[in-house]
Amino acid sequence: MKITRPAVAASAAIAIALGAIPATAHLSAEPLSEPPLHEPTVNFRHAKSTLAAEAGDTSVLEQALAKLTESGAASNEGKDTTDAGAAQPATSQGTKSPKAAAPAAAVAPTLPAGESGAAIAQTAATQGAAEQGASEQDAAAEDPAEQTVQGVTQLAAAPVDYQGKPQTWFGTVQRNAQWEALSVHSPAMERDIPVAVRWATDTAGQRVQGAPTVYLLNGAGGSEQNTDWIAQAYSQVEKTFRGQAVNVVIPMEGAFSYYVDWQSVPAQNTYYKGKQLWTTFLGDELPQAIEAHLGANGKRAVVGFSMSATSALLLAEQRPGTFDAVGAFSGCPATSTPVPYFATQLTLNRGGATPEQVWGPMGSDYNRSNDALVNAEKLAGTALYVSNASGLAGETDLLGYYLNDDSSNFPQASSNAFTLQVEGGVIEGVTNSCTHDLKAKLDSKGIPANFNFRNTGTHSWPYWLDDLSISWTETIGPALTGKPSAELGPK
Repeated sequence: MKITRPAVAASAAIAIALGAIPATAHLSAEPLSEPPLHEPTVNFRHAKSTLAAEAGDTSVLEQALAKLTESGAASNEGKDTTDAGAAQPATSQGTKSPKAAAPAAAVAPTLPAGESGAAIAQTAATQGAAEQGASEQDAAAEDPAEQTVQGVTQLAAAPVDYQGKPQTWFGTVQRNAQWEALSVHSPAMERDIPVAVRWATDTAGQRVQGAPTVYLLNGAGGSEQNTDWIAQAYSQVEKTFRGQAVNVVIPMEGAFSYYVDWQSVPAQNTYYKGKQLWTTFLGDELPQAIEAHLGANGKRAVVGFSMSATSALLLAEQRPGTFDAVGAFSGCPATSTPVPYFATQLTLNRGGATPEQVWGPMGSDYNRSNDALVNAEKLAGTALYVSNASGLAGETDLLGYYLNDDSSNFPQASSNAFTLQVEGGVIEGVTNSCTHDLKAKLDSKGIPANFNFRNTGTHSWPYWLDDLSISWTETIGPALTGKPSAELGPK
């Protein structure tokens, strides 16, 4: 009997529904007591599985198929953040429902309307706020590094994770002078969004103006579960972009949101803090505010993995000409057909939402307008790097890799390897099918793209770390800087 990719995808969906397979599987790097600030390196040999941190328990098949909009799924507990600046390994925990959200942060000065006109206008600040802002600007003028633009302010304290602890990334950023923790106001969502920024620097470590910008989108659990680009991949981000004269911007909110404009407002909880209008924020409000703050040159790229790989492709499609390049790692572009729609439910349920709240009924006009496969022709003219592994175990998924010549950690190593090979393997097999569908669609439209299909590999961080570097040197860097790949390696 021939086993087709759709059959594999359908089988995986059933396995996920039965609770055997979590929605995503990630791998984290060994925690560092003090993240390297000048000579970061990636040490895969001490990697630990963080499937629990990004994976949520799901309902049984009968419940899921009976009513897709009702699921008992909730996110797993994440990681201890005793050291708020270091990546922490996760361990499997029980499930929890989202907590009630803290009150929204104070509203920052309003932004002008976005490039597409989608941004929502807001009333002007009071006279007292204006006077205070003027005083802050006068003080900031003494130090160019402290200067901000309208709607962009310094983030004074770490946002909290789902456990109410300081999010890991904030401490890391505070220890590196080339990074900033900022707050960017979203008129559309009527709140401030935390953002991590790495200033463009030259090979001497000096900040440069007039540089392009790369936006890195976090995966499903995001900074709220400490599975963001800084908590999990800080060293590789530094290694890839240090000395490249490119700004790096990472929004630090948006877990389980797909980073799109939702049709309805979800109930507030740990993950959802009000309106979810991410296409408007990421495509209009954030670029015009943060790039003015950075003195950027208007060239930009967006990169995502797992859940946010879908988001990155959609953002480029829905804001044609806004992004010069896109990187999408291990994602499923489709959202409006049965298996992909069901997969989005498993992700959204972990935050306490349903796909109907986001896109309406499956196959609706709005759902199809937010299907990156359906709208793939809109990617024409954008430099594309799209990657996926096969789901078969690779070197970093094997027991020997985790033992690292130390038999004392056999139980944990066995658990890590088993989790990645079984759960992470099935998930990557599903996204592999989705990614092949995208390639077929782009090929049929004559749209070029740099596809990287790995013969082995699971849904985990080591492959995405490689993708970040490869996508920069082969696709994104040349598109943003005009330089050949040979000049874009680590500095």
